[in-house]
Amino acid sequence: MKQLKTFFSLLLFSYGLMLYLALLQTAPGQPLLFHADAPLWLTLQAALSLWLSRTLDARLWTKHTPTSLLQRYSQSFALSMALFVGLMTVLQLVIDLATSQPLVMQQYLRVSLMYLLVHSLIAGADLLWQALKRQQQQQLELLQAQQHNQQFKLQLLQQQLDPHFLFNNLNVLSVLIHKSPDQAEQFLDHFADIYRYQLQQGSKTLVPLADELAFAQQYMTLLAQRFPASFQLKSSVEPEQQTNYQLVPCSLQLLLENAVKHNSASAEQPLLIQLELQQGQLIVRHPLRTKAYAQPGTGTGLSNLSERCQTVLGKPIEVTQNDEFIVSVPLQQSV
Repeated sequence: MKQLKTFFSLLLFSYGLMLYLALLQTAPGQPLLFHADAPLWLTLQAALSLWLSRTLDARLWTKHTPTSLLQRYSQSFALSMALFVGLMTVLQLVIDLATSQPLVMQQYLRVSLMYLLVHSLIAGADLLWQALKRQQQQQLELLQAQQHNQQFKLQLLQQQLDPHFLFNNLNVLSVLIHKSPDQAEQFLDHFADIYRYQLQQGSKTLVPLADELAFAQQYMTLLAQRFPASFQLKSSVEPEQQTNYQLVPCSLQLLLENAVKHNSASAEQPLLIQLELQQGQLIVRHPLRTKAYAQPGTGTGLSNLSERCQTVLGKPIEVTQNDEFIVSVPLQQSV
């Protein structure tokens, strides 16, 4: 239906153009020099020009990324114009040879210029329209990315100022100061490292996987003071793999917080959280042991993380729930 609509639009344009040219070429008082089949041939040429430009543009940039919209559409226009003008001029030459017409160079130059004009009017206008639409789409995506980034920063700020997190850890620190000053000092170092990491890395687009894993260990150290032996973190990511990938910052903090918030765990039945790499993704999994009286989550954290991954890496997180809760976090290879 869309192709049929385009064809009829071209046909209408061709009739209008040919009628306008006929009016210009006809002297006052003389019969109108209008050939009824001319618009149809012009429509077929315009359709071929349009098809060539769209097909070349799609094939050229399927596997290659242009540096700018100007580069993409100018190259598509130039290549399709050369192909269209060359093809139509050769076709004209073949017809003249088949009908024993005299071969006049000036005639072929005029024909080539006419096809160049047709291609510029049809394919040029179409590619310009495609470029404008693409530019609007990019601006919309940029605006959405900025909104997601602002939401993430707000969420991160809320986490940093979370009174429960701060109060619980200060309570632990208060106990340790009286019980074991050395242990209290170590706890304070880990506590400071948590906030330092959020402040330094939270505003970045991507961070090394090694930094996120180190941060996760710091976070688990704090949890171990509040919930002794209740939560365990096991990573099977090799050291050389840790330097090969990047991910959006504070992903692991969110997933660890979710695991602690929504699952029951004790020293007798610790909750084992496992990290591993699979097909370019970081897999975070743990048994699903939903707390009996836990408040239902809103899913805002996971939704926000998924949108950040989609915006930065072009792929959202994947969540699977059965007897385990599994989150697949997309990664990007380091340059």
